[in-house]
Amino acid sequence: MIERPAVRAVMLTPTGRMLLMQAQEPASGFRVWFAPGGGLEAGESAEASLRREILEETGVELKAVGPLIWRRRHTFQWNSKMLSQREDFYLVPIDAFEPDFTTNPSETELMDFRQFKWWSVDEIRASGDVFAPRLLAEHLESLIEQGPPSEPVDVGV
Repeated sequence: MIERPAVRAVMLTPTGRMLLMQAQEPASGFRVWFAPGGGLEAGESAEASLRREILEETGVELKAVGPLIWRRRHTFQWNSKMLSQREDFYLVPIDAFEPDFTTNPSETELMDFRQFKWWSVDEIRASGDVFAPRLLAEHLESLIEQGPPSEPVDVGV
């Protein structure tokens, strides 16, 4: 089991659309939509990791990183490895842009990556796709309606 701390960006536009990326697990073909971000490197702060990951995955340099809003712990298998991942989600208010994944140096991530999409709460709810966290629509709706929580919310699997 590999323990992996990770950070994710809830990149949210003024119109309430969130950027998600889709990846496909190589062995099973399972596809899932999730917020951009990834694992912390040794000695790296959460903010530095988030800035690095967002630049690698979208080609965008973050101007600002907002508050820590959500947390989750999830154990899963990916590419024949068992991962126990603790994820911290930071709010990143941003205008919509066209992501560029070609800046990602990881050959494995490039092979697993499928697409980006800006999603609304209603589109997530209406989709038959899998999202991480599974109750993303509910948590995103709460964030949009009530603003960032005073303490990070456990968003579950």
